Amino acid sequence: MTGVDAGGLDAVLKLDDAWNAAYHRRDPAALARVLADDWVGFFPGGRAVFKAELLAGMRGNPPAALMFERHAARVYGDTAFTRGTLYANGVRVQSFFRVYARRGGEWRAVGVQVVP
Repeated sequence: MTGVDAGGLDAVLKLDDAWNAAYHRRDPAALARVLADDWVGFFPGGRAVFKAELLAGMRGNPPAALMFERHAARVYGDTAFTRGTLYANGVRVQSFFRVYARRGGEWRAVGVQVVP
């Protein structure tokens, strides 16, 4: 495929998997390593959430059997995205569009758009 950055895609997929694992384990320290300091999430209704708020609220999430399904992933230079769906206890909870950026040679998540 023309224009595909295979090394970048592998790094982004690994980071996306780390995000899913940290969320599944309710591990804010692990998720903090995935998210850039200026990360921002946009949730249904237009509410913006920043990194510190997301990490602080993680442990308050009710226990659930989580499954993440990835639908797409693309790299465009120093920017990438993944799109997927989150299921809790077998029920579709939300879909998401995650954005990653490569800064100083390292990939970090810089944003997410969550839809019900």
